Amino acid sequence: MLTYDDFMCIFHKLQTIIGLFGNSFLLYLYILKLIINQRITLIDKICINLVFSNILMVIFKGIPWAMQACNQKIFMSDIECKIIIYVQRVSRGISLCTTCLLSVFQAITITSCSPKWAMLKARVLKSVVPACAFIWVLNLLIDLVVPLHVGALRSGNNSQLTRNLGFCSVDNYALSTIKIVIWKTLYDAVFMGLMSITSGYMVLILYRHHWQVQHIHHPSFNPSASAEIRATKFILCLMIIFVCFYSLSSIFVIVMDNSKDTKQWVVNISVFFSLIHPTVSPFVLMSSDSKNASYCNIFKWMKKSYKHSSKNPE
Repeated sequence: MLTYDDFMCIFHKLQTIIGLFGNSFLLYLYILKLIINQRITLIDKICINLVFSNILMVIFKGIPWAMQACNQKIFMSDIECKIIIYVQRVSRGISLCTTCLLSVFQAITITSCSPKWAMLKARVLKSVVPACAFIWVLNLLIDLVVPLHVGALRSGNNSQLTRNLGFCSVDNYALSTIKIVIWKTLYDAVFMGLMSITSGYMVLILYRHHWQVQHIHHPSFNPSASAEIRATKFILCLMIIFVCFYSLSSIFVIVMDNSKDTKQWVVNISVFFSLIHPTVSPFVLMSSDSKNASYCNIFKWMKKSYKHSSKNPE
């Protein structure tokens, strides 16, 4: 019979494997687009940015926690601990900013092409790639202070001053000072607020589209908009998943930071919530693009053609 530790070991491993597979497969689909000379859209570039942050999150957080849950001893140096925790924080921030950018981009894309919006839309669409680069630079700089207060586990560590992560330790006092808490709270609130506003706007657009479908002879109805509406529904679903589980994860992080004796089940739930979005998001993004199935078929056709040509050399 499986014990609680065995169950958590299997659960964390399964979540990590699914997350790595989903993001790797989605990245393969984008690479396949380039191989067959398919145009990479702006929304694809944002999604690629999100995929990279998801992969970093799953590797640097999912794998260490899976090993910890399976009672595998991990011995890390100070430098290794600093890198792992730093990448965890950076990838979490990049995921937040990129998901917000995806929401804003889709909201602008489905906006009516009236003259007053046309110029703004053109400027925003040209700024997508620089925005993705800016997101990486911003989060790399913001979390530079984190490695200063992270180190390897030592036998003399004071549990009241440090939080044991199982494989590393974090200075609780340094990372929970008023300035840092306020800054990170405001930082998260700005992007979560933008996502909430754009999500509400997209819901309004979807409601308007539903009304137009019921009155299909409405002069403003455009059948070609159905693909954008489909993408909007999936992106809206992605926003809801992110906001819900990001908020839950943040709540458990606050509980752990303010608890002298953190229960293991609290840690497990916190890790689970933090990895839900990077695990689920690639499958949501794959479902939003109906062309993905055709890309897979093209790859199978290329593979069969290669085998056929190798069996029948001239």
